[in-house]
Amino acid sequence: MNKRIRSKRSTAGFTLLEVLVVIIVIGILFAIAAPGWESFLSRQRVNSAREQVLQTIRQAQSQARSTRTARVVYFDPNNGAPRVASAPFQRGGSLLAAPTSLSGWKTLGGDSLPQNALRMATFTGKPPVANANNQLVFDGNGAVAQPPNIAANQTLPFYVTVSRGGTTAPGTNRCVRVDTLLGATRLEEGAYNAATDKGCP
Repeated sequence: MNKRIRSKRSTAGFTLLEVLVVIIVIGILFAIAAPGWESFLSRQRVNSAREQVLQTIRQAQSQARSTRTARVVYFDPNNGAPRVASAPFQRGGSLLAAPTSLSGWKTLGGDSLPQNALRMATFTGKPPVANANNQLVFDGNGAVAQPPNIAANQTLPFYVTVSRGGTTAPGTNRCVRVDTLLGATRLEEGAYNAATDKGCP
């Protein structure tokens, strides 16, 4: 009786063929799931970056109100590692490139994000056109600054668009839109539609 039990136990286990079949099935499932997972991660990165832009704009507006001093938000597309920062703005000053000594830059998505994972651009007006200044200035009341507080008129709406990086990757456009002089913001996504004035440029 004991000999029969021992012989059954010694033959229990998986054959090499069964192990190979399981490995092949896992490989096929992984190959099917990988593109969807990458797409999900890209959407999450873009959404997180848009939220970071929104928080920076709101924080600068709040600081302008509380300190009664104008503040500027700089948007640096930076070819593969976009970043944002805010700093005090001199009344009557011009909209210039962000000073190289400016501290407090925040890389969208964090420093651990792969290079070229995100793209960022700024636009103004209806229909939106590219904004070369890449800046948004709030006056001491927290409103979008206008002349004579700044040298150039800031056309509204003002868009900060964040999208998936890479030359072959389809865009996943998300944006923050500053609509009014009081700095009211709203979130948009998808391609811009002139008829409805919705979406991101």
